[in-house]
Amino acid sequence: MAKKKKTVSDSATNRLDQKRVKIKEHQIDNRPVWRFSTVDRNGPFAWPKGAHKELDIVGKLHDFDSMTWSDISGKQHHYLSPSSLSKEAKQRLEELELDDEIENLFSFHLGGKPRIIAIKHANIAKLFWFDPEHQVAPSKKKHT
Repeated sequence: MAKKKKTVSDSATNRLDQKRVKIKEHQIDNRPVWRFSTVDRNGPFAWPKGAHKELDIVGKLHDFDSMTWSDISGKQHHYLSPSSLSKEAKQRLEELELDDEIENLFSFHLGGKPRIIAIKHANIAKLFWFDPEHQVAPSKKKHT
């Protein structure tokens, strides 16, 4: 008994009838994406060691996950101006040969003094420093 050759109809192979989803530019997800591989593990603003400290930071970052960058950016979370950086921060950037990233440094306020400093590119935050005493770009208080 000879096998019959199967035929496939044109409509089964023609993919033109499939729906194509077009994403408009304003619909692109503009929420932060965290990169941990870039943390500085040494120097004056080294990433903290220890499960408790790191879990606390991850919890804070989790709070930002549902927000867009425009929701985050403002008075408390902002780019750092190169002129506001401390001498130690500038020296560390030079040591790591990252001084060309100086205009991409973004500060996340964690409450009180602690900050997380990231290198921001598009929606990616390359986590970089932990600044528990607000010394990367210390505030200059008026009338003191």
